[in-house]
Amino acid sequence: MKEMQIVVFTLNGEICGVDASQVKEIVKFEGLAKMPKMPKFIEGIINLRGMVIPVVNLSKRFSLGELEVTKKTKIIIIEAGEKLIGFIVDDVTEILKLSSQNIEATPDIIQKSYNHYLEYVGKKGEKLISILNLANILTDAELDKLDNGEFESCENC
Repeated sequence: MKEMQIVVFTLNGEICGVDASQVKEIVKFEGLAKMPKMPKFIEGIINLRGMVIPVVNLSKRFSLGELEVTKKTKIIIIEAGEKLIGFIVDDVTEILKLSSQNIEATPDIIQKSYNHYLEYVGKKGEKLISILNLANILTDAELDKLDNGEFESCENC
């Protein structure tokens, strides 16, 4: 890997990033429609130019607490397979190019089966950036259920 361009965002005070090649679009948060019987981390759906897109609240998915919606709140839209999925973040702060010497694989002790979405750690000065693979945030089973509207009981979601 020579270098990576990442979209840097904040999430409850944490600095995260995603490979820019994964990002289809970044849109301003302007509300969404709530859906019944969805897991707590699925905030709802948005209509983006005629396409209905489910939106994941990353703060809830990562158990980081409630996300305060402000004027800076954004939705990062990615393509996961043939599906578009949105992810709510506090703010998108910059698009950054990192050279290979500023990117390291996530240490094995951190990259367990429950957080396989943590791909790399980026370094910008003294700051560390958790570089996520947003396509791996939802499991295949969750994506299938979301596609088919099969979330029946979400008491444990």
